[in-house]
Amino acid sequence: MVMLGTSVSRTDRLLFSKALQRQISSLTQLALVQPGHRTAPVLTSDAALGAAGSGTAAAALRRQLHPGAARALQRRRPGGAAAQALAARLPQHLDPDLVRDLAAGRGWALFSCAFEDGSEDLIALQLGGGPHDSHCGDILKAIWPVLREDALRELSGETQAAVTSALLWTVAKKTDSAVLVLSAEGALLHCNESARDMLDGGDLLSDRSGRLCCARPGETAGFYAAVAECARARRGGASASGRPGQPPRELILFLEDRKSGMRLPVSLTRHRCGADQPLVVAILPRQPDRRRIEMLAQKMGLSPAEARVAALIQLGLSNREAARIAGLKEQTFNTYAKRVLAKLQAPGRAEMAQRLPWQASVGRAS
Repeated sequence: MVMLGTSVSRTDRLLFSKALQRQISSLTQLALVQPGHRTAPVLTSDAALGAAGSGTAAAALRRQLHPGAARALQRRRPGGAAAQALAARLPQHLDPDLVRDLAAGRGWALFSCAFEDGSEDLIALQLGGGPHDSHCGDILKAIWPVLREDALRELSGETQAAVTSALLWTVAKKTDSAVLVLSAEGALLHCNESARDMLDGGDLLSDRSGRLCCARPGETAGFYAAVAECARARRGGASASGRPGQPPRELILFLEDRKSGMRLPVSLTRHRCGADQPLVVAILPRQPDRRRIEMLAQKMGLSPAEARVAALIQLGLSNREAARIAGLKEQTFNTYAKRVLAKLQAPGRAEMAQRLPWQASVGRAS
């Protein structure tokens, strides 16, 4: 089976599906299928014609996966407008005789299957004088809804796996927010490097063989209760806020950092991976890396000394505390601070902090 989208046709590539080839082989060796709306990709069962799916085509195929129930599968007139439109969408490298025969209806059977959402599949089978030619429509009617889903899932899944891998790599390696994936019971299933650093430090949360414990013991029970509440929240049901009929909302929990004494927000969100196995994603903001802030500040025109001062201001320290860390007199630090604000054209510290979003925009260093 081949799927051919608008972008695929421009590059003369076809998408081959083993699922279609395997299940359609009793009827024909070559099937061309346009799933869904006419702007969506097309399908063919010949491995010699097909190639790997593109990300654009796979995304279009995923949109066709849930059209609702099939209403009717009926035979179309060979050589009609639908057949000619399908032939016109085939890439130029295909056998011109094959394309002409399809457009003219010679040796081809054409069918359409309508679905609840108003979309319609167009299915063309090349007839080869086999025993099932006369009743291929009856067979196709019985197998098509399941067959199309298998083929579409196969083709869209290949690209989706790569996309998922890229996203997981980004979360694991390139974000400075601590990200933890939890079961509905609060068991730690996975986390990124920032979260592992945070857990190893133990100043907010710690990991004890998969069980998370808050640095302040009295907060642990509340943490698990919040995770359970978040896992129960469903679209159309009670939300984390308790209001029925609302989509699940982000639940914010505050935990105390043992070292700084600050109460830091933890974002909890339910991930719907199945009705029976909800996951909860916890995200905790981390303090910006001073070295990265200095790097960005220098890129914005500050001297190394000014960049260090900017980084200390960004961390929310008082001038006296920041001056002590920088090894400067407080008056000298104040002078640098005024120079930094002037160079960045920022009226105050809050505005300056917004212009140094290094953590949010770049994340962890490679």
